[in-house]
Amino acid sequence: MTRSAEREARAREQFLRTGRVPLGYGLAEGARSLVRDPWKLVVDQLPGPLGFRLRQLWYGRACRSLGKGVLIDPGVRLLQPAGLAVDEFSYLGGGCEIHTGGGVVAVGKRCHLTGWILGHAGVEIGDYVGCAGSLLSVTESHEGGYRMAGPMIPEEQRQLRRGKVTVCRDAFLARGSMVLPGVTVGEGAVVAPFSLVVHDVPPWTVVSGVPAVRTGTREPVVFPDP
Repeated sequence: MTRSAEREARAREQFLRTGRVPLGYGLAEGARSLVRDPWKLVVDQLPGPLGFRLRQLWYGRACRSLGKGVLIDPGVRLLQPAGLAVDEFSYLGGGCEIHTGGGVVAVGKRCHLTGWILGHAGVEIGDYVGCAGSLLSVTESHEGGYRMAGPMIPEEQRQLRRGKVTVCRDAFLARGSMVLPGVTVGEGAVVAPFSLVVHDVPPWTVVSGVPAVRTGTREPVVFPDP
């Protein structure tokens, strides 16, 4: 977890207990917001080639790393981007939301993502992956009499199970699918629409359903890396 994420987490916990934000944190973040947020609003929403270029420049500085040729659509939400790394020629399309949550989200080259990614325990996405409106979730909870993990509940009343999600190269996750903590989607695997993946998916396997089960296979990709 980055220092800024740690400070934000401490401030959030104090607010949840007292209803007050720490004075030093509030003043510092307020000053940053006055300078940064009006410009960020324009950059995030600006359409056309100029908007794409400004987002490349903005998030090239804000992210852990941003490769050449990365495209970010207007309206894409990148929360705590210091934990986000995107390799070259990947495309974060409309509707994409990435919440690193203090973890690291690593996206390979030539990927196309339009879903939600919650990266508290880490998400690794290989090259040539498509994620069409799916959810990669790495926080799950709610065992042993603890409360559901809503953002307005103090930490000691929640019990979160965290696990890294890995999506290997050439895999495809269709719209409405969800991958739970600790799961690996193997190379070239396909997750059908509106499926819930609770176990690892073998390479070049097609899965579907709630929970997802094997329904077929696909041929391995024959093209070498350029």
